[in-house]
Amino acid sequence: MRADVRYRAAVAHDLVRVELDELTAVFDRRSGQTHLLASPLPEMLEALGAEEWTLTAFAAQLASEYDMTGEGEAAARIDQRLAELVALGLVEAR
Repeated sequence: MRADVRYRAAVAHDLVRVELDELTAVFDRRSGQTHLLASPLPEMLEALGAEEWTLTAFAAQLASEYDMTGEGEAAARIDQRLAELVALGLVEAR
């Protein structure tokens, strides 16, 4: 977990989302790939929006929005999920 890393979701226009019961299909127009995401990944992708976030700021935002406890533990879990979104190419880390 590096505090100086900034995360940004792909531009909403580039992603087509379709809800499929408990999963969300996300088609990435840039790569032509479709990803099936389970919660909390679709929610995190939406929460990132067009803004650029540090892990600390994003974890604080999610914690207040979803009434999460254990701030350090929550940040570690959020960091893991962000890494998954980065690996899929849906989020950029810089």
